[in-house]
Amino acid sequence: MQLVKGMVQVGGTTYRIVRLERGHYEVVRILDDASLGTFRARPAVQVTSGTDEELVLLVARAAIQTGKTSWVGRLIQ
Repeated sequence: MQLVKGMVQVGGTTYRIVRLERGHYEVVRILDDASLGTFRARPAVQVTSGTDEELVLLVARAAIQTGKTSWVGRLIQ
């Protein structure tokens, strides 16, 4: 089941964050409804597909920082 988690803006462009499964998300550019790639939010942020991995990583970080993913930071002792 896909679930839209929200929108984030990076570099003046808006992207939709879609949850594919637990901890796995797709980045979709709103302008043309194009999928840019996917990322995993845990245990660490990792781009799993995409032609511009650097952009997907920037969007993934923005999504995590703005609470658009289910990722929860934990301190490791």
